Amino acid sequence: MTIGNGHDLKSPRFAGDEVLEACYDNERVLKRRDSGPAVRKVQQALIFLGIPVPEVGANGIFGGETELAVRSYQEARGLKVDGVIGPITIGSLDAEFFTGVPELSITPAPEPRVSEVPTPLFPESPVRSPRASPVEPVRAPEAPSLEVPRAPRVEAPEVKMPRAPAPPVAEPPILATQAVPTKQTPVSATKPIAPPVTRVPKVDSKGRKFHTAGTLSGNNFSFEAEAGKSVRLELSNLNVNDASIRIMTNTREVKETVLLPDAPVDFEFSAIIEPFIWRFYIETDRKDSLIEWKLYSNWVPGEPKPAKENELY
Repeated sequence: MTIGNGHDLKSPRFAGDEVLEACYDNERVLKRRDSGPAVRKVQQALIFLGIPVPEVGANGIFGGETELAVRSYQEARGLKVDGVIGPITIGSLDAEFFTGVPELSITPAPEPRVSEVPTPLFPESPVRSPRASPVEPVRAPEAPSLEVPRAPRVEAPEVKMPRAPAPPVAEPPILATQAVPTKQTPVSATKPIAPPVTRVPKVDSKGRKFHTAGTLSGNNFSFEAEAGKSVRLELSNLNVNDASIRIMTNTREVKETVLLPDAPVDFEFSAIIEPFIWRFYIETDRKDSLIEWKLYSNWVPGEPKPAKENELY
């Protein structure tokens, strides 16, 4: 692979990387499911700029969390929010890490020339050092050490506060037929039960009312609800990673899709009779999935039940 067409990146963090240089020259883009050192450099740059990738970190894999971080950076810098690393996004990142100071080139100094005249390893000095005088040096008299007088330490007298006598505790009389327990167990307080919240019905475009909602976690779960013949199941992925999902009902309908973060998906199902006991079986490919579901129906509990077909005759 050749590095672009001459439009090289300038910052030391990205310069010389063939993949990022190709993105800068609009020859390719970095997107979801790409991996390698170029993705790791982009993740490290986003983390340095305060845009976290908390779950995966700089692992070199362009996943859903990295795409959300790229979108956050593009939105913060006023760029086109598409979640991919193209020429404009890598150019903006490169400009933030380019200081504009050229690198200093250090030229080695020439080595000094060695004289060809042989010299002794330890040349003898022409000046001889004088011999020490036999007279001992005169020592200065030692001054007597002065002791600094210390001030006497004054301690505050300890003040003792009188303690009030404890009031006598009156023990209840023990009846002859009363047993004295050796250990009393604390009484547990009962948590008050909150009253049910009245659900405000919402109607979708096909006249189906809001039925119920909940949150599911894990990779295998199910629930059931009594609803009408026409229902709509809305799923939202609350996790930062995308998840493949498969839905089965007791009407033998099977639907599959991929849930992206913050992108609700609708599924419509129909039955023959009304009301109908719906059972939904949901499987995902992630053990840490967290999915919010909402159910809409053309009939909800509390309304008059429609007459069955055999009751019309």
